[in-house]
Amino acid sequence: MRTHILLLFIFLSIAAVPFASPEESGDLNLVASENLPEQSSPETVIHEYFLPRDGPFEAKNNPDMVHLSWWKWSEETNSNWPDDDAQSRLGELGLETETVALFNEEQGDNLTLDEGLTLGRQHSRDQLVLTLDGSIEIVSNEKNQWFLRFPVEMTPLVNLSDNTVLYFFITEDDATDHHGRQTSHLVRDMKPELGFSNVQGNTTETVWEIPPEHLLAAGIDLESNPYGWHITLAFFGEVEGDETNRLLAMYHASLPTQWENSSIGHFALPVFILIFASVLASGAVSSAMKREKGMPKLNAEWIEDEHLAAHFTFRSGNQKVTVKSCQAELPWEIKGGFKTKRIAPNSELEFSLRFKERFDTDCQISLSLEVEELGTWTQYLRLSTPVHFLVNTGQNIEINEREAASGERNGSR
Repeated sequence: MRTHILLLFIFLSIAAVPFASPEESGDLNLVASENLPEQSSPETVIHEYFLPRDGPFEAKNNPDMVHLSWWKWSEETNSNWPDDDAQSRLGELGLETETVALFNEEQGDNLTLDEGLTLGRQHSRDQLVLTLDGSIEIVSNEKNQWFLRFPVEMTPLVNLSDNTVLYFFITEDDATDHHGRQTSHLVRDMKPELGFSNVQGNTTETVWEIPPEHLLAAGIDLESNPYGWHITLAFFGEVEGDETNRLLAMYHASLPTQWENSSIGHFALPVFILIFASVLASGAVSSAMKREKGMPKLNAEWIEDEHLAAHFTFRSGNQKVTVKSCQAELPWEIKGGFKTKRIAPNSELEFSLRFKERFDTDCQISLSLEVEELGTWTQYLRLSTPVHFLVNTGQNIEINEREAASGERNGSR
């Protein structure tokens, strides 16, 4: 009991501590957040693969590449994979619809991945041209719609061309459409961004967003499906003096989840409640086991004697037992008085009760028991109607143990 009180005190103390909760910004709640990754190495190439209509749908992988799988056949195949961004991507680059592969925006339809890697690296930045610091956030609005925010500071280290564009690519690691087609790195959403300064040393402090309507239209539900997403931020453009458009900078990471951002404060209260409940359950089980081991076992049978009598056998458990009283319900009456009987732990006691008169009805007897450390209660026994008096032959009896109620049990531990 003292242990339970101590645990309850600790529980109330912990409950009084303010735990970490999702941050609020205006009408937005922060669900998850992580810092933007470091800028990818110039050796890393973006490989864009336009999936064929009839497969194969699985794009090949290369660890030195960020893979983007485009699908442009939804209308022709009645697929629920999005295809509008794939069509838009081809249009922006002025490419034919038969285009199969791009390596840092350079066409390489008939190239192997190793050949494409070489091609892409020829059209990548050869110097650090910008810095981008900030975070990737998943937030929810007042309608409980989840979407993406990017609070950032972006600084060009050289003058960039006016046609420099930042592309957000959101890819699904493993995608399956309703026809059962499967592919990896499927581009679910693409969003271009121009809201930053291109002037050397001029820092842009801003928040880029991909709104909930944009995500849901692309089949991205971060609340019900939070895992298996990647985000790629790719800057394409020119450094002042260049004549060739190229990949200027890239940041690639998995989208954060709320569990990755949970602190110990988020788990302390649930864990403590679980431990507290386990202790209570353990105490209940321990108490039940203790009661089971301490409870006496009782047997009774009719015996042939000068008078009608019942013979009782008590076997105590690991606690001392006191039989305080014994009474029979009318019309049965016990002949003579009943003296208190004490039984040592793990012992046996036998005694007989005589009755004044025999009746053709069951005989119900109530015994008031007290077991050390377990308390007191009344135990009822029902002996079947004595039809024949046979020496040492017992009749079936019904034993009904009840906890104290309406005066049946007196006192407690």
